[in-house]
Amino acid sequence: MSTPTAFQRVMAAIELKEPDRVPVVPMVTYTTAQLIGIQFSEALYSAEKMANALVAGYKSAGYDGIYVGWESSFNLMAEAMGCKLQIQPNNIPFVKDQQIKEQSDLDKIKVADPEQDGRLPLHLKAINLVKEKIGENVPIFKYVPGPLTLTSILRGQDQLLMDLVRNPKLVYDILKPATESSKRFAVATVEHGTDIVVVADPIASSTLISPKTFDQFALSPIKEVLKAISEVGGIPSLHICGKTSPILERMVDAGTRIIELDYQVDLAFAKNKVGKKVCIEGNIDPVSVLLNGKPNDVKREARECLKKAAKGGGFMLSSGCEVPLNAPFENVKAMVSAAKKYGQYPI
Repeated sequence: MSTPTAFQRVMAAIELKEPDRVPVVPMVTYTTAQLIGIQFSEALYSAEKMANALVAGYKSAGYDGIYVGWESSFNLMAEAMGCKLQIQPNNIPFVKDQQIKEQSDLDKIKVADPEQDGRLPLHLKAINLVKEKIGENVPIFKYVPGPLTLTSILRGQDQLLMDLVRNPKLVYDILKPATESSKRFAVATVEHGTDIVVVADPIASSTLISPKTFDQFALSPIKEVLKAISEVGGIPSLHICGKTSPILERMVDAGTRIIELDYQVDLAFAKNKVGKKVCIEGNIDPVSVLLNGKPNDVKREARECLKKAAKGGGFMLSSGCEVPLNAPFENVKAMVSAAKKYGQYPI
């Protein structure tokens, strides 16, 4: 019997089956800059450098899927919608001036065109380039901004959290173009070759808002974006950082086929709660283990994740969130090595 391709292995997990082994897909993007001798900031405006670094990471570690991206998708989208970013040589860009300071500023918001606005076209080109370099046998993952988090970038996080209580109408008014922009970008990424589109909505976390507030402001927009992905043949995935145990079932009901879980969620709990409905991906601690730990620490944590969630299939080993900038790449390799050694089925 032939060894399945990485694409087949990942698809088996998404279909809640047991492949030959647990797929391993660390959320690796900009930390691959170190592999081709460039600073992170050098690829911000170069699809070629971004693609070369991402492919170098894949070839170096041998994981089962490539996340094509280079920075927070919500900052990328906010820039395309008119916000100004603070760019520093070797730090993640951030929005330095929020666009919506008062109700009248709503007129400033435009729905982003992914083929024309900001650096969205550059990211679409990077998808094409990675696809050309690696072929069809390795799935491409791509983050797009969750609507509530994008709204918080346009408005300012602290102000948004107050608006949820004091000015919900303004939140809904910003959510409309935010959701539409995310939908259009998600569809475009599929059209350019993405297989799995991940809606990233960290502000929707139970660490920051209650499940009731999630239902009121986050759930419906997330559903819209996930549905748009499915309608064009993409596989929808949902990533919400922090504590999501109280909303796991809501996340599944939103229409995702994969839930990416941060390290703060117990995988055994999640597997028991929703593991028969959706593929679970996660969740090695990205900072204390992947950034600050040693390869043996990574392997130990990987085995623990496998022990909690691999049995019965429907699981992909990954980091709990994006692998931090300048994390030792030996730690990424250790995660892959652990999956290949300890993730063989039957478990």
